[in-house]
Amino acid sequence: MIEVPGSQRHKGLLESHFGFREMPFGVTPDPRFFYDHPLYLEGLAALIHGIESKKGFMLVTGEVGTGKTILLRKLMRHLEARVHFVFVSNSHLTSYGLTELIVQNLGISSKEKSRLEMIQDLNGYLIEQLQAGHTVTLLIDEAQKLSDEALEGLCDLSNLETEEEKLLQIVLVGQPEVAAKLNKPSLRRIKQRIALHHRLYSLQTPSEVDHYIRHRLKVAGYEGPEILNKEAVEATWQYSGGTPRLINVLCDNALAMACVAAKKKISPYMIMKAAGGLLLEP
Repeated sequence: MIEVPGSQRHKGLLESHFGFREMPFGVTPDPRFFYDHPLYLEGLAALIHGIESKKGFMLVTGEVGTGKTILLRKLMRHLEARVHFVFVSNSHLTSYGLTELIVQNLGISSKEKSRLEMIQDLNGYLIEQLQAGHTVTLLIDEAQKLSDEALEGLCDLSNLETEEEKLLQIVLVGQPEVAAKLNKPSLRRIKQRIALHHRLYSLQTPSEVDHYIRHRLKVAGYEGPEILNKEAVEATWQYSGGTPRLINVLCDNALAMACVAAKKKISPYMIMKAAGGLLLEP
């Protein structure tokens, strides 16, 4: 009987079989697994600089599975001591709903208040935080799902400022469609406010995929011999297109196959079989 991937028994079997401290190829955005590739480090540095220098509006785009959310989680972990983050992953919100969610997250009452009243309360709160030396940052994941009305509403929040700086830092994170969306004439007010735009791409070479896999294994506590040889890494690159999330899923499935077969190495055939189960073409 083959264990269902993701079950506790499946995890326990794999961890004991390979000597992992934990599963190396999970798909949850755990910041401990943040990959220090120059592309990700540049994005992290740009966001840290943008928030600390209070640029106001920032944008991060990338295709599905390129590591946008784990970048946000790493950012939050890095700045948690001096920045209060409001993380929004439910992008199907009206401008009222988004404003209400923000003030509730910050502990400001929104009961029976209009959006204008909530924004006034938020402005007062942000001034207090500024005087206390704190920064408040709004992170919106899956921003391509925001309606035009909600995006336009963000302009009102971006208008909260002193003569010297923006009071609320806003980071929009989403697929490339969000950048295309901002080209609409009705949304050019937002586009003009974007102080930085960082684009994430898939890993470009088998060598980068190899380093990524080794990094995940190291974080998971693996210290044994090579699990994927050059041919297996090449197959992983071909079927994943270098997309980190697909690399994780392929390797996790291939590890399960190796465990069932009592093998300690992943073969190119296992990667190909895992890819077939995921309907991936090379």
